[in-house]
Amino acid sequence: MSVGAPLAVAEAPTAMPRRWTWIAQAYGLLVSAVLAYFLLGLVIQVSDSFGNLLAVQASSMGELLRGQLSQQAYLRPLLWAQIKLVYEWSGGDYYAWFRGVHVAQVVVLIALCVRLMRPATATDAALVPLGLAVLVGAHTFVPLLREAHPINSYLSIAIACVAAANLSFQAAPRRLTDALALALFAGAVLTVESGVLVWVVCTAAYVLGARGLSRSAIVRMTWCLAAYLAVRMLVLDVGTPSLAERASGFGFRQLEPAELQARFEGRAWMFYLYNVVSSVATVLFAEPKGGVWRFVYELLTRNVHPWTLVSVLSSTAAAALVASFVWTRRGRVRTWTFDADDRIVGVFAAVLAANAVVSFPYTKNVIMSPAGVFFSLAVFAAARHRIARPGRPIVTVALFAILTCGWAYRVAGNHYNLRYTAAAERAVWVGVDDWLDRQRITLGSPEAQTLRDTLRADALRVHPTPYQPGSAWMRWFDIDW
Repeated sequence: MSVGAPLAVAEAPTAMPRRWTWIAQAYGLLVSAVLAYFLLGLVIQVSDSFGNLLAVQASSMGELLRGQLSQQAYLRPLLWAQIKLVYEWSGGDYYAWFRGVHVAQVVVLIALCVRLMRPATATDAALVPLGLAVLVGAHTFVPLLREAHPINSYLSIAIACVAAANLSFQAAPRRLTDALALALFAGAVLTVESGVLVWVVCTAAYVLGARGLSRSAIVRMTWCLAAYLAVRMLVLDVGTPSLAERASGFGFRQLEPAELQARFEGRAWMFYLYNVVSSVATVLFAEPKGGVWRFVYELLTRNVHPWTLVSVLSSTAAAALVASFVWTRRGRVRTWTFDADDRIVGVFAAVLAANAVVSFPYTKNVIMSPAGVFFSLAVFAAARHRIARPGRPIVTVALFAILTCGWAYRVAGNHYNLRYTAAAERAVWVGVDDWLDRQRITLGSPEAQTLRDTLRADALRVHPTPYQPGSAWMRWFDIDW
């Protein structure tokens, strides 16, 4: 078979046997149910979440939105609008509503990912667990679960990007899908800055030949992006985070804002370039994490942690699988004829590059979560073709052994980390008054004091710390911040 010849499996989405589709979605629901169980063990956090709820409690919707127009470095009006709406609708039952939204987000994301995988055969369905393991086991994914604030905005962006990809991969454009795509872009970009990745997804898919969205929809979305950038930079003068904004990883450790300024003042572009390169590498190789080259440091000190080693090996194996797929499909670039799996991998490449550029001010695992999500989809697409055309069976068996064992280990570790987080969150609530003093926050109204008492009671009495695995497991798992 020639390099450019299409595989039968690649065009299968046009006639998917429902049996394998339903089996794959059922497995996705099982994964979601397990994650939901661990998510419901978490409570609303003190850091960020409590402060955000205090802010929406004391302000009207209009005040919150107007306040965002005068912020520096960030423009996130819809993020605050979402928090305000859920807060008001909760009627004081904050745990049920905010945790419920979090669980619903996870269910929607996984269902959209499985839909985009489009399993058409028994082999495809058998590979869905691998694709979801790469999704759930990634160090870019677990912050989507651990950090709520109290609604995880980056999880919302990941959902918007995968939803946009599903729309782009439809057989033909319709007015409704065009309108939905534009709504997704507008909602995402006004929630978090990385919402611009919705435009990247739609545009990359269109350039690669996907025609689920019309050309006019892509043009209108591009005009909306230009208008957003013009208003942000020229009218509101929002700007971007500076070196003094926050600590960030560099080399083998975290540097505080004062250290960043001392080292990079006048040549910030070097730090920004480092962040972009590190962001690409962290998705492909799980190193560095948060800008810190931990695996290299552990090698140099001859103290390699099992979690670090497995993370790097499994991510590198997955990246090698995707690279092998790209190499075998290189002939299609010359003719610019791509099937659905080619487009998934191409969209991943575009999202990875754009997501890394968006992350230039500072590195953080959660910021690269959209690229991490599309990495799992690219791994699934590459695995499907590797199984259909193995070439070297020994290499294929060894590669899939590393992938399945490594990513299963990482999934288990991330669930363990959620249990660790559940206990850590409650420990902070025990000393919430000390935290308020350190943050110089005064609860000046009875409503604010009631909010504190309700959230503290939820954390310590109504929803006590769930079962914790033995501390002996900590030597095998770690926390990827």
